[in-house]
Amino acid sequence: MGLMMGGIFISTHTHASELGDESKWSYQVGVDTWRLQSSADKDTDPGYISESSNLLLPNAYTKWNYSDTFPYGWVMGQKPLTRDTSVSLRARVDQTLGLRIDEAQVQTNFSPSLGARYGIVDYKTSWCRTTEPDNGWMREIETICSTTQFRDVTGGSPGVQLYTSTQWGRYLIQSQIGAYRPLLLDYAPKEYGNLIPSNDYRVLSNKKIGLNVNLINLDTPLEMRISYIKGHQTAYSPEPYLLGHNQQNSDMVYLGFNLPITQRLSGRITHLQQMQEASCRSTVAKFATACNLNLTFDKYASTLEFSYRLDSTNLFSVGISKTVFEINQDLFTQKYDLYSADLTALTIKQRAIAWRHDWGEGLFSVIQFIQSQQLNGQRDNYVGSTGSALGARLGYQF
Repeated sequence: MGLMMGGIFISTHTHASELGDESKWSYQVGVDTWRLQSSADKDTDPGYISESSNLLLPNAYTKWNYSDTFPYGWVMGQKPLTRDTSVSLRARVDQTLGLRIDEAQVQTNFSPSLGARYGIVDYKTSWCRTTEPDNGWMREIETICSTTQFRDVTGGSPGVQLYTSTQWGRYLIQSQIGAYRPLLLDYAPKEYGNLIPSNDYRVLSNKKIGLNVNLINLDTPLEMRISYIKGHQTAYSPEPYLLGHNQQNSDMVYLGFNLPITQRLSGRITHLQQMQEASCRSTVAKFATACNLNLTFDKYASTLEFSYRLDSTNLFSVGISKTVFEINQDLFTQKYDLYSADLTALTIKQRAIAWRHDWGEGLFSVIQFIQSQQLNGQRDNYVGSTGSALGARLGYQF
C-alpha cells in the first residue's frame, strides 16, 4: 500500500544459539509456485483504491516483478571469535523483499547476564519464521512477516543493542534495548514506512529506538513477547511543483503468546499496533497535492494460529488474521485554510492452511492455501474484493 503525500533471545523463534567452539551454518534453497484467483484483476487507483493489491496475496507489493514461480533462499550462520565474542550472518532472497541482509553483527557477552550486539542487527520485535529451518508456512499468516507494509518496524538495520538475561523461578526473562540508524552503510536509503512523500523523495534522517522483553517458561514451550519501537524520519521532495519538507513519527507495540496445548498441538496469538503521524509543508505546492497536509496512519494486525505435529515428518498449520489500516488527512490550501478529508479505512481478513512434509536428507515440501477478502474506501464509497492463492514449495535444507 503506497500513499502519496536477549539474554540472547534463545527462543526457537529468534534462532539465537549458545556460543560454541565451531562455526554453525545452515542454508535453505527452494522454489515456490502459486496459482492466484481474485475478483479484481487489477487496481482501479493504485495507492488508494487497490482492490487486487490490498488482498495481500503473494503478488502484492513485491520488490521484484511478480512471477507465479520463483526461487528463494536464505543463509544463517555464526562463527566464534573468542570465548565471549562471535559474529553472525542472516540473509535471504525472495521476490517479495528482494535481497535482504537481516543480520550481520558482532555479539559480545560481558557476563552470563549482559551483552551487546552491533552491526546490522535484527529488531526482534516479532516472531517471523522466515529463516526457521522447520517453518511450516510458505507465506506466514502474520501479515507483518509476509508483506512490505511493516518492514520498517519488523526487520533490522545498522545499530547497537544491549541485552540482559535473568532467571525468575522457572522462567527466563530476557530484555533488550537498541538504537538503530537505517541510513548508515546505505542500508535502507529509501525507507520511509510505506508512506511515499513523492516520486523522487530523499530521506534525510531515519532514527529509531526499541525495547523488547521475552518471558520463557523453562519447563514448557510457553513464551510471551512484548516489543516497542519508536521512529522519527524526515525527507525532502525535490520536485519543482512540491519542494516539500516531510517528517514522520512512528510508535509500534507488538504482543505475542506461544501456547503449548498438548505435546503435538500448539497455538500462537499475536497483535501489532503501529501509529504514524506525518506532515508535509511547501510554499509552492497547490491544494490537494501530495504536500501541505497532516496525516495519521494507524495499523493493526492480529493473528490466531495452531500447529499440529502429526509425526516427525508431517506438520499441519492453520491460522486466521485481520489487518486494519486507518488513514486521516488534514489538507491545507496555500493560505493554510484547513480541509479535513474523510477517513480512509481498509480491512483485510485472511484464512490459511498448510501442510509440510519432510522427505529426508534435507528435502521437504509445503502445500498452502490462502483465502483473502478486503474492504476499503471512504465514507459510503467502499470497494470490496476476494481472492485466493494455492501454493507449493519444494525446498532443500542443508
